[in-house]
Amino acid sequence: MPYYKFKKNEIYRNTLKTYPSIKYITYSGSSYYNNVPNLAGAFATPIRLTDSGHISLYEMNIDRVSSSTGRFIGSAPAGPTAIPDNGLIYSFMVKNGTRMGFRTLATTASWDEASYGEVLFGTFPYTSSISMEFYNAETPRYATSQTAGGVSHLLALKNTINHYRYINPEFQYSSSVRDFNSIDLGLVNIPTIFYGSSIKKGTIDLKYYITGTLLARAQDTNQNGLLYSTYGEMSGGVIGLALYSEGLLLLTSSANLTPDSAPHKDYYTSSAGRTSPRWTFFGQTATSLLTSSATTGGPVVDTAYRPAAASASFIMDMSGTTNTQALTLFANANKGTLNQSNNPTFLQFSTGNYAGTGSQSYIENHQLQIKNVVSSAYADPTGSFEKTTYISKVGIYDDHKNLIAIAKLATPIRKTVERDFTFKIKLDL
Repeated sequence: MPYYKFKKNEIYRNTLKTYPSIKYITYSGSSYYNNVPNLAGAFATPIRLTDSGHISLYEMNIDRVSSSTGRFIGSAPAGPTAIPDNGLIYSFMVKNGTRMGFRTLATTASWDEASYGEVLFGTFPYTSSISMEFYNAETPRYATSQTAGGVSHLLALKNTINHYRYINPEFQYSSSVRDFNSIDLGLVNIPTIFYGSSIKKGTIDLKYYITGTLLARAQDTNQNGLLYSTYGEMSGGVIGLALYSEGLLLLTSSANLTPDSAPHKDYYTSSAGRTSPRWTFFGQTATSLLTSSATTGGPVVDTAYRPAAASASFIMDMSGTTNTQALTLFANANKGTLNQSNNPTFLQFSTGNYAGTGSQSYIENHQLQIKNVVSSAYADPTGSFEKTTYISKVGIYDDHKNLIAIAKLATPIRKTVERDFTFKIKLDL
């Protein structure tokens, strides 16, 4: 099998930038990513073991359920490293001197207590989803206790928000006009797996529906990170900020989106009373409220109450940015080359094709004839002889002649001595 080294002008490296569309719908506590519903499998429902608004990071354990097999992974059942085999794929590593461990371990002490050689394992699926947080004016942005410190997600963004002041004065955490520490604010956190390297500027489109009717809409019409209301009661005003590189939206408008003459109130912030719709409540049916901790004074998630705005629904459209490295190779089959084959059909069949073997020798027939496959205008004779092969695959090898890729042709290409071909191969890295 011949090998040919790619020349300098036969290799091209390019970066393909794409902008995949994203649609995220939230309604009555449920979310849907790109209109994909929860699919039922033969053994598990949902089939991906996660809700429709989540992305399964590695797509593991599809349509699998946990059930005891009676077997153990590791040492004997009484040993410290025995792991019950429940039929699911899981991640694992062995504790050694590298001090590597999973982030899912509760504390560093948990790692220290494990014996060397013990198997540490995690569980699949790992999922990611868009989350929303609501901060009212009274929600503390940091812990006030001397024994427990910490800041909220909002306060942790202070320097990042101020960094973009060169774009517009609206990007200020604290100013004479407003202070994010003392206003109602909605924070939308979009993980990078949804959009790639950054959200494409100007593509954010927020729609606020009440009982299926569009109530308000916000877009970044100037592509500078300022979200303007383009429909509804607050039309023309700035309702929030977009941090495209960080995947964060800050919704700052607390104005009512329904006129006083026709208010439409729902349970956004309290199960005890209804509140008029506002941009700060955007997407709040998919999250919990942030309240103050009784012990530290810091922000915590109130798991006892989840908003139940049954008549409100939210749609968030945007485009992500992904950079795919593409390698383009040109494989040449020049004239006078690649016209020999080890395929048995390359030779004319006869009883003399077989090699002679004995106790002291192995002798092949050196006068085997190549099959003439040249077509003729007549039914009986063949055309003038011409060595002919058919190229069906092109293999790509590394410097050590390890096969790393195979390009398969849809139809084998007829190669003769007088014909040359160039195969264009593209690989996404």
